[in-house]
Amino acid sequence: MRREINLKKLNSYRASLAKYGVSPRALKWKTKEAALVRYRELFWDLDIEGKSILDVGCGFGDIINFLKSKTNNFSYFGIDLVPEFIEIARRNHPEANFVIGDFFSYKFERSFDIVVCCGALNSALENLESRFEAIKKMFSLASWALSFNMAGNHPQPLNKKGGRVYYVDSLEVLNFCFSLTSNLIFRHHYREKDFTIVMFKK
Repeated sequence: MRREINLKKLNSYRASLAKYGVSPRALKWKTKEAALVRYRELFWDLDIEGKSILDVGCGFGDIINFLKSKTNNFSYFGIDLVPEFIEIARRNHPEANFVIGDFFSYKFERSFDIVVCCGALNSALENLESRFEAIKKMFSLASWALSFNMAGNHPQPLNKKGGRVYYVDSLEVLNFCFSLTSNLIFRHHYREKDFTIVMFKK
């Protein structure tokens, strides 16, 4: 099942890259500004100075430029399923570390101060349980904080049949995160049908 999902994702992103080139549209973002809003919310409560950062579903590594607007004193490791994305990321950001791989099966040899995931949990190919599995693994890899965003709201928005994005009930996701830590921040004011959760280690 996981291999089938990954193949569908690969084909979808490769088609987007062929259609839109190296742009936010290839990553399924409507605009660059839409991505920047989410980057801001992910790091609003986090001091990245001197921190190690793991970016899950890193795409072209575009978040690095946002981070550099705050400080140059951080280390970055990005993972993405799409080889073409990683090739572009390595070319654009030779100072960073990138790896091609499926986050669910990749064996990380270390933890990171901050783990971040921007938009990679929204695929309609994934069910809620696989999202919870990803959150749990990401949190286990964070020595300080996990920050992620997801499409959804409470009550759960209607999902279009055949849509590429699956909108979750944000309260369900929040309750799951509370099962892992009581030390968290829930941000949902900045955009309709989108929310950010920042989870801290106790």
